[in-house]
Amino acid sequence: MFNKSYVTKDVEQIDVNSEYFPDLVYAGLESHGSDLCGFVLKPQGKGPHPTAILLHGFPGYDDPIDLAHALRRCGMNVLRFHYRGCWGVKGTYSFKHCMEDVKSAIDYLTDEEVVKKFDIDIDNLFLVGHSMGGFLTLTHACDKRIKASVAISPYDFGLVGKIGHYDEKEREEAFEMFKTAIPPLNDTNAEALMQECIENGDKWNLPDKAKFLADERLLITVGTGDIVSKKSLHHDILASEIKKYNKGNLTEKFAATDHSYSNKRIWLAQTVAEFLDEVINEK
Repeated sequence: MFNKSYVTKDVEQIDVNSEYFPDLVYAGLESHGSDLCGFVLKPQGKGPHPTAILLHGFPGYDDPIDLAHALRRCGMNVLRFHYRGCWGVKGTYSFKHCMEDVKSAIDYLTDEEVVKKFDIDIDNLFLVGHSMGGFLTLTHACDKRIKASVAISPYDFGLVGKIGHYDEKEREEAFEMFKTAIPPLNDTNAEALMQECIENGDKWNLPDKAKFLADERLLITVGTGDIVSKKSLHHDILASEIKKYNKGNLTEKFAATDHSYSNKRIWLAQTVAEFLDEVINEK
């Protein structure tokens, strides 16, 4: 059972020899021939457990592992992995490959043997992603196997690519960010990543998917001081479009913080846990 009260407190004493002691287990998650270096944080207690795929951003300098541990304490399996072509994972890095890897992760968690291995509650699967991970979360939120999704300051690579055809300032800002992200990435460069966004802007742009996203349970969190996933560009446009179709499924939460929630990590964990608790335990 998911219990949001544990998001900011330790779990009571558990016998370390118990089979239900929290654990960290290598996942064996592969995508298109690459081992994604995935692992699952298993919670305490007997399952079946709700399970989240926690997606890090681009390129992964800011890893929300504290959120993974917080959700694990609440009683949730959390799958973590690196996308192809980054942080030592073999393959070529591209945004398209990241999208494919998320699909592979969902396929993995719904495999019958994996469900048994991690005692997964197949009716309570979630996507939780930060920045690029938030973009990937919203890109896959309509997958019928996903019950609800949490996008933390999503950065819309599609929107940047779409407006990059005519907005030189936004295109240049994205390009400069891409240049800082190259060291942990394989077989790519800032020019290639920018070109990928430009070529796929119309296909990836999240506001154009608003009609379908409006049918999904979503939490989107926003840092009002975020200069990366700027509220006016990466949130307001999408939220406005979603509300044209359905105002009831979208939960928005705002905090006076930056892109990394540097001063609001506890607030972030509590906000995510409260949303998941509401979805999991709703009558």
